[in-house]
Amino acid sequence: MSYFNKFPKTVYTLDEYKTGQITPEIFRRTKFLTEFTDNFAFFDEYDIEDGETPEIVADLVYNDPTLHWIILQANEIIDPRFDWPLDSNNLKRFAEGKYANVSAVHHYEDASGNIVNGNVTITSSSEFGSFNVGDIITNTTNTGNAFVTAKDSSSSMNVTAYNGGFVSGDVIALASNSQIRANVSSTTAITGTAVSNLAYEVIENETKRRIRIIKPQAIAEIINEFESTINR
Repeated sequence: MSYFNKFPKTVYTLDEYKTGQITPEIFRRTKFLTEFTDNFAFFDEYDIEDGETPEIVADLVYNDPTLHWIILQANEIIDPRFDWPLDSNNLKRFAEGKYANVSAVHHYEDASGNIVNGNVTITSSSEFGSFNVGDIITNTTNTGNAFVTAKDSSSSMNVTAYNGGFVSGDVIALASNSQIRANVSSTTAITGTAVSNLAYEVIENETKRRIRIIKPQAIAEIINEFESTINR
């Protein structure tokens, strides 16, 4: 029996029940598993390998792929498509669908991995004549906002990026006048390490790898109590 078949059914409608669709009542979550997942004696930690599905993990741990629902419930995973780590190919496709440019700067980090403002020198082909210290600039190609902190010449200036960032090929504009634009030919980080959109998604994906696995000896009790609870 699949994970969602274990839930009672409910009618989902968007038009005051003129039409509706019968779906599993996925938000009816049971709480009894917390006595196992909150007690170190009842669970082990497991790092999901690239390409492993809940069914594969259940088969490895419990010798039964149909018990994948226990793994999902124990880790409060509602949507296995996005709450479970993606493999490298699907992660790349996901990022490419989410961002206009996966190589663009998502944010800047310090040496400890904390998100910080990025102090960056950006250059152009003598196009910064209308930009002045204190101006707010916007990245019109990708995501990024910054204010100008210093200007060396019409082709080079320092900025502090407080959202997103800048890479070669981006087009920037004054926030106060989007008609005043310039092409970024190169960037050099003074402080802060640039993290790309793809790198950010990889980091986020990795945080999903460690899960809690309830020990096999507790499974029989869990199945009995789960089926009793969900059918009340």
